[in-house]
Amino acid sequence: MEKALTPKLKSFKEEFDFIHKKIGELEWELATIRYGRKAVLAREYDMIEDQLYNYRENMGILIAKIKNAVNEANRST
Repeated sequence: MEKALTPKLKSFKEEFDFIHKKIGELEWELATIRYGRKAVLAREYDMIEDQLYNYRENMGILIAKIKNAVNEANRST
């Protein structure tokens, strides 16, 4: 039987899913950026790379928070 998530973990799960989706969308955009185009401005590519970097940083911070919340939840049971 799977244990139900705490409200805090549910919130983190929603945030995790959102960030994960955004990273996937940006990766897809980078992979297909030249589709139907002969050239791409360097700033377009750089902007997407910067967004990816920020989302990845946020994901790392969120994962640390999730691990702490899991430890906290396990101690309280």
